[in-house]
Amino acid sequence: MRRPIVLLRSACLSLGLCLSPPAWAAPPPALLEQVQRLSELLRDGYASWYREATETQTLQPDAGQTLLLVLFTVEGFGGGNRHTQYLAAFEAGEGAGGKPYYTLLDVIAIGGKGWRAIEKLQARAARGRTPGEIVLSLPAKVVGPDDAPNFPGRPASVRLSLRDGRFSEQAGAR
Repeated sequence: MRRPIVLLRSACLSLGLCLSPPAWAAPPPALLEQVQRLSELLRDGYASWYREATETQTLQPDAGQTLLLVLFTVEGFGGGNRHTQYLAAFEAGEGAGGKPYYTLLDVIAIGGKGWRAIEKLQARAARGRTPGEIVLSLPAKVVGPDDAPNFPGRPASVRLSLRDGRFSEQAGAR
């Protein structure tokens, strides 16, 4: 049973891109403060950040670099039950006195009512075609013809590129 783990670790190291398992522990307070500020910018006068649905995942694309993905939801747009899921990328660092800080790279709307949903942040990452590019693949569900707008049921995959600190959705996402 040890051989597959060794092979997986070797493949991870040879690609230079290691993906940590999804974070089950609470996100760091300093990161949550950044997400709260970001959600304030993305909401309207009625909507609010659904803090309990926030998930994080850590990527280490290069030695000494830590990238945190944050999936969060803003709900209640227009005073109704409309919501939008966002994926944000933060670069982690350490400031004076060892205090952690998180710099926002980019944020993208990735799901919402009548569109699609990311049920669990389980991004798979790979090197892109250009230097420094990371391609993410996330399992999702999209609204099918027989689905209610808030309950997508058709399995799908979302492919995003993070290049030069900017997200873009890749063609062919299903």
